[in-house]
Amino acid sequence: METKAKRNFALEYDLSWRKYDFIVNLYQLGRDSLHRRKALEFGGLKKGDIVMDICCGSGLSMAAIQSVIGPEGKIIAVDANEHMLALAEARARKMGWKNVEFVLSPIEDLEIKEKIDFAFFALCWYDKELNTGWVRKIEQFMDRDTGRICFFDYKLPGNWLRPIIQPLLWLEIKWLGEAYTVEDLKWEPKDVIGGILRDPNYTAYFFDCLVAIAGKPL
Repeated sequence: METKAKRNFALEYDLSWRKYDFIVNLYQLGRDSLHRRKALEFGGLKKGDIVMDICCGSGLSMAAIQSVIGPEGKIIAVDANEHMLALAEARARKMGWKNVEFVLSPIEDLEIKEKIDFAFFALCWYDKELNTGWVRKIEQFMDRDTGRICFFDYKLPGNWLRPIIQPLLWLEIKWLGEAYTVEDLKWEPKDVIGGILRDPNYTAYFFDCLVAIAGKPL
């Protein structure tokens, strides 16, 4: 039986990192920061928390996180793509954020010394086979009683908008050279992370094409 080649999204973003912020904000009609803030608040982020920003990309989540945790808190920004992490570092310097630590590492190989209060997975669920492994890895750095995990991602809407949006997305992805594909956006939370959705420790908030899921470590 032929084995499906494993995609390396960290390398795929070598081609689109310069346009990443534009792509994300275009897809969400300029409301990306608002959506991230809503997901973080839904997830129970608190002032002073130590937050791991997983697959932080260009650092688009950092402003929303900082607005909640304040200077007393801390962000550990992790990404496997050096170009994306450099964008995040530049963003932190520009904004004067001193409470951010940057880590260049795949999630599978990640090692940190301190405990985190909150783990944020934002727009990084395209390789669905990694989901369970990533969560289990991050849980090693959390207190099972007080820690919180929040997932935030987008997908194709399931309503009447899908046939309208799908060809527009195809053109956008082809034009901008984004790492994900239209097929990647057809995922359904109940199929991919159904176990988490059924767990009583987790609750979900759906924006239709945007999904936020939050709860305690499993």
